[in-house]
Amino acid sequence: MMKIGLLTFLILLVFSSFKPGEPVGNLTCKSESGRTIFTATLPSCAYLEKAELSIDDSKFQFTDKDGEAKVFFDPENKIFTVYIESTGNDHKASKFIKFWAIPSTFKKTFTEKGEGSQFHDVYEFKGKLFATDPRKDKDVNTPTINLNCTLVYDL
Repeated sequence: MMKIGLLTFLILLVFSSFKPGEPVGNLTCKSESGRTIFTATLPSCAYLEKAELSIDDSKFQFTDKDGEAKVFFDPENKIFTVYIESTGNDHKASKFIKFWAIPSTFKKTFTEKGEGSQFHDVYEFKGKLFATDPRKDKDVNTPTINLNCTLVYDL
């Protein structure tokens, strides 16, 4: 009886030490000037939950329900891309973001321990972004913008 109780306790301990659900990647990118900020929440670093692009305090947001999103993350080969496209009722309502990491700058900086037994891989890299410009008084699309990025990936 005592062996069964101990085994049950150990099983509960193991399962209670893991975070429920899937791992999540949180991307934060900022231009040198600080005028452009791109953030995204990417479950399993495989698909979009939400994203926001802000330039000079003008912004737009995406969610997983807004249209098409493709995420490719291969840290061993230093590849990370995010493509998001939303089509509205007319051409003016459509918007997109094309983002890619510069492979030569991509590095895993450290793994940190968070709450409980939760670990986070932290990657830093430079990236480029080309998107629909959220500012009303600007051209339809941004120029290609250089960004400094951090990706925190929960394990």
